[in-house]
Amino acid sequence: MILWQTAKRWRYRGRQCEIQRTDVDDATQYRGLVEVETGLSDRALDAAPVDDPRRKNRPERHEEGEYREWVCFGWADEESTERSSLREAVNDLAEHVRETEG
Repeated sequence: MILWQTAKRWRYRGRQCEIQRTDVDDATQYRGLVEVETGLSDRALDAAPVDDPRRKNRPERHEEGEYREWVCFGWADEESTERSSLREAVNDLAEHVRETEG
């Protein structure tokens, strides 16, 4: 089982966003997540500005038993591990989610 840890959490245009990381062997992997408020269609998910976006249900941080839908994607840019590039990709996804939520 891979254990992801939140490396950065912020709000962008009203959306909760996160960058998470995990260390597997000697490699560090990152992923970006954006919270979905009202639902996202399959078509909107397919048109996301990131590679291989997928839905993920996560428990609410302060509400036991409550879950929220998030959209997440892996960050596999091995040449650039700058979190500013990843943060920009998360912000782009947050903008897309905001525009296409239905």
